[in-house]
Amino acid sequence: MLNIGLGEIAALSAALVWACSTIIYKRFSHTLSPFELNVSKGVMACAMMCVVLVLLQDSALPSHANAWLWLIASGIVGIAIGDSAYFAALRNIGPARTLVIESLAPAIAGILNIIILGTYLNTVAWFGIAITTVGVILAIKPNRALPKVDKQQYKFGVAFAIIAASCQAAGMVMSKAGMGDEATSSLWAAMIRLLSGTFAVAILVAFLKEHSLSKAIRLKGISNKKWLFIAVFFGTFIGLWLQLGAVKNTDPAIAQTILATAPLMVMALAFIKKEAITRNMIIGGLLALFGVGVLLRA
Repeated sequence: MLNIGLGEIAALSAALVWACSTIIYKRFSHTLSPFELNVSKGVMACAMMCVVLVLLQDSALPSHANAWLWLIASGIVGIAIGDSAYFAALRNIGPARTLVIESLAPAIAGILNIIILGTYLNTVAWFGIAITTVGVILAIKPNRALPKVDKQQYKFGVAFAIIAASCQAAGMVMSKAGMGDEATSSLWAAMIRLLSGTFAVAILVAFLKEHSLSKAIRLKGISNKKWLFIAVFFGTFIGLWLQLGAVKNTDPAIAQTILATAPLMVMALAFIKKEAITRNMIIGGLLALFGVGVLLRA
């Protein structure tokens, strides 16, 4: 019998909304720098969260200083560093290579889970993580040779992708530590995490001459802003809220593994749009779904 709880449902939902929004974010990765795009999505999503917190009259703030510190740290590591590195990797080596390296995140989360939280997954769960990771890598493996990139650009891109995978995994585990206080709501945890991460990037952008904080906030000269708003609403506002709900209700490594299936959902959307689907995509997708099934039985 599958062990599907609120955490697993939230993780699957987060993967779906992130898959949809990633398609839109790609459109803006070359008009805004990675840091500027990170600030833009953070400012808009924070505003959305403030409105919802007021409407829901949610006052379930963390009651312990340690919880605040863990959530702030997870925002700086996972969002300020992790998301910026992810956008930089997309710009330097493209989505295919980036997503392959991002598939390391579940395993990294499992290891950090042991180091930081002292929580161990059983053998079946690790087997599920391994199968899912192999399936995702196979599915997103390009059918044709990827365009060649400058050697220095390639090195930077790979480094950014590894940093992104590591930081996002660390951010998930830190969030779990911060949400050990059961009184904290998922929305407040997401707000604290996002606000701290956005503030850290904004300070960096303000001091870097090649970036513009004004452009990131006002989006001056950026066309089709409504699409960026849609991506932020679903991918960052709803997605981060669901992600924190997943972390609160299940193991971070399990949540990260389910979130890693987002590329498969992108491919499913491509199939619906009658775009070309390769044999690797089909086999890898089925393998990843089997891996998730094993994971949910662990």
